[in-house]
Amino acid sequence: MEVSNRNKQEDAAVFLDRASRATRGKRMTKLVDEEVEDDELFWNQDALKEEDIDQEYEEEAEVVDVFDSDFDEDEPEADEDGENEPDDRNRTKKRLIYPGKSSGTKKKKKKLVPKLEMTSQDQKDPDPSTPSEHHDAPDDVEEEKTIRKSTRTSVIVRQAERDAIRAALQATIKPIKRKKEGEEKKMSQEEMLLEAAQTEIMNLRNLEKVLAREEEVKKRAIVHKAVYSGPLIRYLSKDGCSYLEFNNGASFEAELLTLSTPCIVTQRRAYLMQQKRHSRSSVNSIQ
Repeated sequence: MEVSNRNKQEDAAVFLDRASRATRGKRMTKLVDEEVEDDELFWNQDALKEEDIDQEYEEEAEVVDVFDSDFDEDEPEADEDGENEPDDRNRTKKRLIYPGKSSGTKKKKKKLVPKLEMTSQDQKDPDPSTPSEHHDAPDDVEEEKTIRKSTRTSVIVRQAERDAIRAALQATIKPIKRKKEGEEKKMSQEEMLLEAAQTEIMNLRNLEKVLAREEEVKKRAIVHKAVYSGPLIRYLSKDGCSYLEFNNGASFEAELLTLSTPCIVTQRRAYLMQQKRHSRSSVNSIQ
């Protein structure tokens, strides 16, 4: 008995009731309501509704055949153009709107409202300016006629001016006489010799001019180098010996500097020459 009571207590502990919440099932009910609204909007569309009066599927009542008196006479052929004419009626296409997609019909209706109001006002208030336009029509026609006449006259005047200019140009231009193949003048032997002598003289003159120009160019191209004529020291090496030649007044004693030349910038004696002399004197004293 105690074991059975314990099992009952465990089962009761497993199947405890939940604590009640204020927001339990709130979201689920909202989703269910949205689905129901979407279904109603989809199935209540104009495209899925059956029209009570449908012009395309209207049935015609059966009529008893009644024959006229002229039934036996041949009827004229009817124009087939009327049968083949396309139906110009504006058929409004109904469009399905699937659930979850926004329909753009509301925006279009808002835009069309002011247009409908304007059309209703126009129908109520007819334009008073229409009769005046009818009266002004002949005036416009007269203006168009005058414009056409003026344009025609201007075109005719311009064409006449162009023709006059062409005629004047043709009169001033001299006609070019074209020689025919058989009309070339044949030269005699004396005339040919005379022409040859003249061409020879012209060729000789041209040759002289060309040669003179070439000589001028050659003279300009030659550069005369200046020849040095002052004192000259020449260094020569021959048979393993080296020689110095002093020409044109150059001498060995003149080339030896006994006095130090002053500096050009500072006007003082050169520092290097003083150092050399000091070193020489020290070497001589050591010896």
